[in-house]
Amino acid sequence: MNGILMVIFAMLAAGCGSGLDENFEDYMASMEEVHALDTEYENKMAELDIDSLPEEVSPRNPDINLEKLTTISEALDQEIMPVITQMNDKVGNIEVVDDQLVDLHDTYKESLEVKQDFVQGLNDYVETYAFSVRSNEELIQLSQDFMDNQRERDEVIDAASSGMETEEIDSIISQINENSTELEEESEILQLDESQATKMAHIDNTLLPLIDSHIETLNQMNLDTDSAVRVRSLTLEMYYGFRKYYQERKNTMQYNNRLQELQLQNILPLRETYEELDQEYNVQIEEIESEL
Repeated sequence: MNGILMVIFAMLAAGCGSGLDENFEDYMASMEEVHALDTEYENKMAELDIDSLPEEVSPRNPDINLEKLTTISEALDQEIMPVITQMNDKVGNIEVVDDQLVDLHDTYKESLEVKQDFVQGLNDYVETYAFSVRSNEELIQLSQDFMDNQRERDEVIDAASSGMETEEIDSIISQINENSTELEEESEILQLDESQATKMAHIDNTLLPLIDSHIETLNQMNLDTDSAVRVRSLTLEMYYGFRKYYQERKNTMQYNNRLQELQLQNILPLRETYEELDQEYNVQIEEIESEL
């Protein structure tokens, strides 16, 4: 009797081994394209110079290469994330029933999920940093445009000769001084220790409408001399520049807030996490192969 039981147990064991062997071969065959995509992912990631990314939120750092940031962001968004999407689609269609293979597959799915979080988080960070750099560059350009317009306006004012020119230009200057006082008072909050949300709301609700009212006031002035019209035109260009300037100030605040939330030092460790999961996946494969 004991001999019969031993034969039955041996047959069962052989049957189980044969089933795992077949299921494992089917599983590895179904994962072949996924593994190829995983290799493609690793190769594309290796081409990116991620280690040199700036960790501190300082878009005015002269060492920051905007072109490089843009290249990395485009590669992550247009080349690497589509590979992740393909892997997700294929992995989602693979059915596994054997307990050992379920554990194996779960390890891979966990690694893939971390990969996706890593790529998405990294792209969000790089893209936002690039936006912040561009926004700061725009602020610098707007400041330069303002100074250029102011210099040209001063030249027109100094060149005024007739009494009518002087009178009309003086009326414009009077209005400009009044507008400047209002704008200076309302913009002081941006220099205070207020929350970014408060400052952004102040830009939207107070500063931009105030500048719009200044533009409207200048446009309503009746002017007859070419010099006065030119002074007003240059002043309007400066006011439109003010409007863009404060809009960019708001954009910069938003980008910097977003960068503080993302924190590169919280994103980079995800790479180590999925590499450890990949190693665990490979170890599980080796253990199953040793049992066959």
